Amino acid sequence: MSAHKPQSGLHYESELVPQYPQERFFIPVTTKPGAYLGPQLPKHPDPTQPATTEHDAPVPLLFQPLTVKNLTLTNRFMVAPMCMYSSKDGFWSDFHMAHLGSFAIHGAGLIIAEASAVQPRGRISPQDSGIWSDDHIPGIKRVADMIHAQGSKMGIQLAHAGRKASLQPPYNTVPESDLWLDDVVAPTGGLPWSSSNPTPRELSVDEIQETVKAFGQAAIRAHKAGLDIVEIHGAHGYLIHNFLSPVTNRRTDQYGGSLENRARFLLEIVREVRAQFPAEKPISLRVSATDWVEYLGGESWEIEQTVQIAKWARDAGVDILHVSSGGNVEEQKIDAGPSYQVPFAWRIKKDVPGLVVVAVGIIVTGRQAEDILQDQKADLIAGARIFLREPSFVLNAAKELKVKVKMSAQYERGRR
Repeated sequence: MSAHKPQSGLHYESELVPQYPQERFFIPVTTKPGAYLGPQLPKHPDPTQPATTEHDAPVPLLFQPLTVKNLTLTNRFMVAPMCMYSSKDGFWSDFHMAHLGSFAIHGAGLIIAEASAVQPRGRISPQDSGIWSDDHIPGIKRVADMIHAQGSKMGIQLAHAGRKASLQPPYNTVPESDLWLDDVVAPTGGLPWSSSNPTPRELSVDEIQETVKAFGQAAIRAHKAGLDIVEIHGAHGYLIHNFLSPVTNRRTDQYGGSLENRARFLLEIVREVRAQFPAEKPISLRVSATDWVEYLGGESWEIEQTVQIAKWARDAGVDILHVSSGGNVEEQKIDAGPSYQVPFAWRIKKDVPGLVVVAVGIIVTGRQAEDILQDQKADLIAGARIFLREPSFVLNAAKELKVKVKMSAQYERGRR
């Protein structure tokens, strides 16, 4: 089998099983899981203290709705994209329904599905999610329908792995014939991410334009699948980040050199996605605010350039900026700790008005998340590993903040 396109004409066992509309039944949802219901009143109030009513406490910002274009979120919790390496030929499986659906059942306002390759060679591994084919639409839509039925909103991250492509998946080993070691691409050839990564070749200008169009076509598929938002992956050392950073982009044509030239690929993608995705639906962009290699000296990617491209991206059609960091250079030294990326988000929120800003990075408690919003350092709070450890992170944060939020009807009996 070619690593670049799914096999056609396969007769999966599921094709032999009758499908019934009753299998797509969902109970009606009147109040969405994760919606604010009121303060958590004490079960045994102190008779010596004034009585507390639900009007006494302000609603935490975490549990206030947020509207961006036609997208209204029940709360400010966002599940960040997380690669699951659980796809065959880019297709989603029952695993994706269980994985993503659990976050909706537990009340996350917005769920962004994992990095999904816009071209087959844009996968990190052969087991990555894909959105390069119309054949991928039904599987994505099935999950989106389930998430919408719970009351959550859903998007997908449009991605190309660049020089970090064609790797073995982390959970198992696939035959080398499933890889595409001679077709790993980057803005500049001959610069592998590490000694264990394939050496990339340089993209031609024609191939760059094909890739831009591929992002646009992927956005069309996302809309057809019923998704509410798309996120362009411009972070973590993947193809767009490769173009942005002078460490990995040494081109001398219109796509290299100055910041304007290095940002050209990103901005062409933003404009193409904006042209192909409905105007009333928002677009998010994920960026790495720094390469974390300033200690090496010389030019690299850092926050000042990130602020500038945020302004350009906003003007080109981006509505939401999801601010992460790192991933582009093996020598990076990341000073990780609670809220360690929040200062980057705060800087962009202050300097680039008109963007909804997402903070992410070791935000693991309700109080921590609420303080970030109260201090106006971000508008949305994204979590990744915290949702893997605690799919009910939204409910746990509510309990910590002493507020009551809606649980899914089927899970209400589990309330404590």
